[in-house]
Amino acid sequence: MLLIIYVALAIILLLFGLVVFAAFDVTIYLKAEGGRVDQYITIKWMGLSHKFKVGSGKAAKKEKKEEKPKKDKTKKKTSSIGISVWLRVLKTVKRPIIRFIEDVFGAVKFRKISCNLKYGFSDPADTGMLSGFLYALKGLFIKRCSVFNFSICPQFQDEVFDLHVFTNIRFRISSLLFAVLRFVTNWKVLGAAWFIFKERRKAKPNTN
Repeated sequence: MLLIIYVALAIILLLFGLVVFAAFDVTIYLKAEGGRVDQYITIKWMGLSHKFKVGSGKAAKKEKKEEKPKKDKTKKKTSSIGISVWLRVLKTVKRPIIRFIEDVFGAVKFRKISCNLKYGFSDPADTGMLSGFLYALKGLFIKRCSVFNFSICPQFQDEVFDLHVFTNIRFRISSLLFAVLRFVTNWKVLGAAWFIFKERRKAKPNTN
C-alpha cells in the first residue's frame, strides 16, 4: 500500500515539475472590429498541441439583445463601470504594470508581436490619457523585442475601437512566478483592485 502511495506521489511531483519547468509555446490571435470579435489561442507543450477558438458575430449579439427586455438593458448600463474610472485606475497602477512587463520580458521569449489599434472614446481626454500609456508601452516593447510591430491610431473625433493582435511567445511557468507574485502583492495594485470592487458594488442596480 505504501509503495502505491509513493509511486502516486512521485508521478504527481513529476507532472508538477513538467508543468512548471517545461517550456510552453503560445500563439495568440485577436481581432476586434465593428462589434465582431474573433480570437484563438494555440498552446504547445511537450509535443502536445491544443487550439482554443472563440468567435462572436454581429448577428449573434443582436439576437441576444432582442431576447432581453428593455429593463435588462437599463440595468446593464447602470451596472457597468465607466471608461474614465478604468483609465483612472490604469494611471494609478502604471508603474507596477510597466515593471511587471519588464519582469515578463526577462522571463518570456517573444518571437513575434504585431498589434494594430485604432481607438477613440466619447471624451477626448480619456483618449489622450490612454494614448500616453500606450506610447510608453510601445517604447518598452521596441527596446525588448526584435520582431515587433505596434501601430497606435487614436481618434479624437470619433468613438471607435478596432484591435488586431498576433503574437508568438515561449515561456516557463517557473520563470513567471516571481513577476506575477511581485505584481499582485504591490500595494498600489491591491488598492486599485479594492477600488474596482467598491465601484462595482456601487454600480449594481438596486433590485428592491
